Amino acid sequence: MVEIENPILNDLFKQIQPGYTMPVKFEISGTPADKLVHSQSQEVLQPNGDLVVQIKDSPDVDYTLSHELMHMYLATTGFPQVQYHLLTGTPEIDKQHYATATALSTAALHAVVADWQREHGFLGDTQLDLLEKGFAEALPKEPAGGDNLLIYRGLSLFDHMMLFVDGGTDDQQAQWQKDFPQAYPLAKDLYQTLTEKALDTPFAYRRAVVNLFARFNALVQAAGFQPLDNDEFATLPPVLSQRQLRLSLNQVFTLKHSAYRDRQTKQLAYVALGKGDRQNAFVLPLKDTTPAAMQSLYQQPLGEILDQYQLDYSVR
Repeated sequence: MVEIENPILNDLFKQIQPGYTMPVKFEISGTPADKLVHSQSQEVLQPNGDLVVQIKDSPDVDYTLSHELMHMYLATTGFPQVQYHLLTGTPEIDKQHYATATALSTAALHAVVADWQREHGFLGDTQLDLLEKGFAEALPKEPAGGDNLLIYRGLSLFDHMMLFVDGGTDDQQAQWQKDFPQAYPLAKDLYQTLTEKALDTPFAYRRAVVNLFARFNALVQAAGFQPLDNDEFATLPPVLSQRQLRLSLNQVFTLKHSAYRDRQTKQLAYVALGKGDRQNAFVLPLKDTTPAAMQSLYQQPLGEILDQYQLDYSVR
């Protein structure tokens, strides 16, 4: 295990550790590679209860460590982390929902992470060159006749664009347009959707992810693919005001008896959809669903329900 030597990162870590119930430690190993990829770091929970951030083969440990620490910082400061509590009944469709919702929400987080890294000197031309090399090696160019990897390439490129100011230079974007003639327009559209407004608060971030889910569906449907149902399938914990917490459940959310099953109860799920955005904010593992019990639930203060069921939420 190693100590964090960079004073900026050490200060950041001191803000993070109180948000974790277990000790967070760091391990650096391997031989520096000639490229940067985010898979060079991972969080591993040890049998003794420690959470170890493992960094392996990174050519720029401060970049990789700052990236990982910022993800941890956002998770402990109220930026909602997408969750999955439902089952469609078809594992392959479940996987499609997991992959797309995770990719879209992670790309949005990367916009916040990259801005912080640039501001604090951890993301400059040297790191961007190494990231571009890692990306080019990982993502094959589109074949002349096309293939079935449009969504994968589009989401990968979208995520990569979030690391660059303005989504990349004119020359970079021209090259991506050449290498990915079908995927680039999808990635560019998602980039524009995400960057319409600042992502400077948990509430703004959550709103942006909800918009991404909707825009992604429109784009893939226009490309001839079946749209996904991440507004209901993927749980995006709510960011609420103190006033909303005092309101009754049915004043803030619509409780939908879903066609999807609750992973916990294996029964048809009860999904709380936002009155305004219709996004899954939490899933209630209800046992008593008699009319009287449901009526009582609807009138119960929202904050009490969230605490009773130990559901994740942030306060703005």
